[in-house]
Amino acid sequence: MKLILFFPPSWSLNVGNPHLALPLLKATLEADSVDVRVRDLNLEVCEFHRVHITSSEAANSIRLNTVEAMNMVYFNAEDKLMQVAKNYHGEWNLQLGFKYHNWSHYSSKDIQETLKLDSPFTEYFKTEILPWLEKEEPKVIGFSIASIYQIIPALQLCWMLRRVGYSGIVIFGGNTISRLKEEIIKTPWLFDLVDGFIIFQGELPFLSLSKVVYSGKGFSNVPNLIWRDKGVIKENQTIHKQDPNLIPTPDFGELPLEKYWGVNYLPLLAARGCYYAKCSFCSIPYGYGHSGFSGVKDTELVFRDIITLQNKYEMQRFKFMDEALLPKMLMELSDLILNEMIQIEWEGYLRLEQCWLDKVFVNKLGHSGFKKGYFGLELYDENTRNSLKKNDNVKDILVILKNCHYAGIKVHLFCMFGFPGTGRKEAERTIEFILTHRDLIDTVDLNAYTYARHTSVQGTEKILNPHQDWALEYEYAPINDGVLSSKEVDKLVTEMEDIIWEECPRLLHPIYRLVSPWSNIEDTQGTKREKNALSIAS
Repeated sequence: MKLILFFPPSWSLNVGNPHLALPLLKATLEADSVDVRVRDLNLEVCEFHRVHITSSEAANSIRLNTVEAMNMVYFNAEDKLMQVAKNYHGEWNLQLGFKYHNWSHYSSKDIQETLKLDSPFTEYFKTEILPWLEKEEPKVIGFSIASIYQIIPALQLCWMLRRVGYSGIVIFGGNTISRLKEEIIKTPWLFDLVDGFIIFQGELPFLSLSKVVYSGKGFSNVPNLIWRDKGVIKENQTIHKQDPNLIPTPDFGELPLEKYWGVNYLPLLAARGCYYAKCSFCSIPYGYGHSGFSGVKDTELVFRDIITLQNKYEMQRFKFMDEALLPKMLMELSDLILNEMIQIEWEGYLRLEQCWLDKVFVNKLGHSGFKKGYFGLELYDENTRNSLKKNDNVKDILVILKNCHYAGIKVHLFCMFGFPGTGRKEAERTIEFILTHRDLIDTVDLNAYTYARHTSVQGTEKILNPHQDWALEYEYAPINDGVLSSKEVDKLVTEMEDIIWEECPRLLHPIYRLVSPWSNIEDTQGTKREKNALSIAS
């Protein structure tokens, strides 16, 4: 039996790595002797349209030390995609993907209307994918949906498959599918195209599905599956916990690693979900099932994954995609890297934990090759920030920044403005802190607070739009005094972004991120070039 796994178009392009979902699925299935082929259609479609940004193009634009040089590289690529999108009455953003002007991917009715429309992906599907699938004759075709923007192109391909007579099994999975499960159950027409939807963590459920397809049995015993049985849509029992130690090393074998944009690296996953999972605004834990956390892989196994991938693909750069790396795992992994004297560079997402106040710990991480940490600052104001329930060490953020700087570790700060109970004052204080300490901060994200599906935050009332039944975030109105509306928050964030763009565009620019923090693009100037890159201004 053969399975095909697709990563659909309309995912972010300004990244140097493939999405991790397909390599994890492929490794899990092949460990059980299932024949699996994988294709990243998001990357392939851009190659089809001859749009690409290389590491040298990105690095050279940074060396020129002007925002104009970075913009030229970025918009040369995006303008080509925008021109393609115009032919289909839409727009194509490098970071978000393609969308129609008149049809919303947040509306199940609109999505159904787009199935028969042409898109920037239609020609590629017709000339490349459909003939290839006819030759491969897969029993199962799986789609991993990481973004709401991928749903329309994935369903358009399914529509084309059914029109040419494909009678095999089609399965959708991924974080976006998990977050939309209640709406999927209410949308019968989906099951004319897709046989089942796997929610939450998918490796073991997908393996179970492959076994029942091979044996000819029905879907009733496949965990985490939503399917239609004789006209009735059913939701099977959910396995919320999945032992990370049972998942083998990701298999990137069929993906053209050298074609991803900018400096290339490999993604890894140690923990399943967020070990903290208590931030009041965050919907991420929901995507991992009950409690939002199902354990972390043994550090020895994580280290073995790194060695395996390093040897197999001759890749020295790795990014952990964990929602937040556990301090214990960081300590253990850095010890293993140093003791075994392997030469790698790695980065990951972090919380402002006590361990970052320990200079010995931070220096050890730097010596192990840890190049960049992504911290959730949200707001610099300590008092009002407490309402976010982050329970961390924001009061010591400057100490943490200095410790990382001295250890050679770059820092990214995630910021969020407009959370109920906070407003302009907190946003301005945060921007002032960032610009004052720009030499200690590599990049930032400025996000507007959004009322996310599967969250509930006091002080606001979500505004339900019947036409946007598949929305993942909602507009909202304030209930309490002093709370900003969603429109006011969007305006505030735009103003704060304008200040950053004027003062230090490197902090926000996506081209800079295609290069930072990897050292292989450093020239012989070393420290001097680093200093220049850190002082880019318009």
